[in-house]
Amino acid sequence: MSPHPHLKDLLEQAAETVPPADVPRDTWQRGRRRHRRSLALRAAAVVGVVALVAATPGLLDRATDRSAPQPAGSGASGPGLPDHLHAVPSHLAARGEDERWGHEEVSDDLAIGRAVAAWVTSAGLPVLVGATDGRYHLLDLPDFLLAGDLAISWFPGDQPPMALSPDGTRLAYAYAWPATDDGTVVPSGIRVLDLETGEVARDLALQGGSGVAVTQVSWSPDGAWLAWTGFETSYWTTTTLNGSRSRAGVAGPDGTRRAVEPGGSTYVDDDGAAIVLDGGSIEVQRSDGTTMARRGAAGTPELTGEGLLSPDGSRLVIGTAAGYDLVAIDLDRDRVETRSGGAQDWSARPLAWVGDAVLVQRTPPASGDEGLLSLVDVTGDAAVRDVGVLDGGESDNPHTGVGPLSVAADLVTEDQPTVTRPAPDWPWDPPSWAVPAALGAALLLVAALVRVVVRRRRRRAREELADE
Repeated sequence: MSPHPHLKDLLEQAAETVPPADVPRDTWQRGRRRHRRSLALRAAAVVGVVALVAATPGLLDRATDRSAPQPAGSGASGPGLPDHLHAVPSHLAARGEDERWGHEEVSDDLAIGRAVAAWVTSAGLPVLVGATDGRYHLLDLPDFLLAGDLAISWFPGDQPPMALSPDGTRLAYAYAWPATDDGTVVPSGIRVLDLETGEVARDLALQGGSGVAVTQVSWSPDGAWLAWTGFETSYWTTTTLNGSRSRAGVAGPDGTRRAVEPGGSTYVDDDGAAIVLDGGSIEVQRSDGTTMARRGAAGTPELTGEGLLSPDGSRLVIGTAAGYDLVAIDLDRDRVETRSGGAQDWSARPLAWVGDAVLVQRTPPASGDEGLLSLVDVTGDAAVRDVGVLDGGESDNPHTGVGPLSVAADLVTEDQPTVTRPAPDWPWDPPSWAVPAALGAALLLVAALVRVVVRRRRRRAREELADE
């Protein structure tokens, strides 16, 4: 046997000399409380992080430099018309209490470069799409006729008085100074904006009555002449606008201006001859004002009054709203042809000649549905070819879709009628209180977390001192 005592005996002797441990009865309960506090702190930290992450996209978006061009899509080697035109979210076209555009995305910097497509939202906001980068420009055009609620409410038809030149470097639009209630005549007319410089290149002031409200404007195929249609007002105030006398005219590059009678939808060729669509007849008036030809359009489908001259000025195609794509009228001969693509109840609006075909904006009867860009052959029996899509309206506001278009005709070619562009990166725009609320909640949670941690450490320090 070993002369040394067993380890067991030694441990028993040591245990007899140690005083018994005094373990508080609430040790378990205090441990559970601390564990619960730890879980609560972790949950609060997670909620704070989630709130910060939720607010970060909006903050980063607001800090993004939107002055830089958006990159072109693959396959787009030059200027062109996008194969998908996107609607502008309604919150970007909201107005402030002063009736001015309230969103910072709307700009008064008009030097945007060449554009390929333009339309006006249902709220009266002009939208232009860049020809080379596909970027969307929301413009605050000076004194634009449709910038006020009164003008929008009375405006006849849905084609806005705004048109891109064939090469996309200029924009013609109707303007009117703010009306008053003291009977003062409202200065109004047509302005031509140079999109390269952002400056007004031409101001065609129109006079008559209380002001002339221009309802339609178009370019000659070569972009040298302008044609316009409107009416002379008899009363134009801040709350009332009326008048019934039709007015129309053409304006040449050398300052030539000529009134056209009767005042129906008016177009102009490269020589300054006016083509007037007036009800069931079409009249061609030479530049000297004499009538060259009168053609009948009676018996054709329901016309929209929106036409397009061929580059040589020999044909006029007119949009329809009765299941046909186009009505083609030969101005040299008394011949009318219709071209149907079987799109029943869809309206058709001619946009640009592309060889022997016409690019058409086709709009479905149901407000808010997607529209189409289609090529319609007016000389043969080729099938209608869809080349693009137009966004419809929002579910709760169907009128917010892409409106009646104006396109730069020279940029739409037979080889490449449309090109691929990236979708616009519209700014993230929650309700005005959402970002401050998210940040405030996150800061409160972080402050509460810090406070709990500090109190916990202080309590632990006091307990350790008390134990000693």
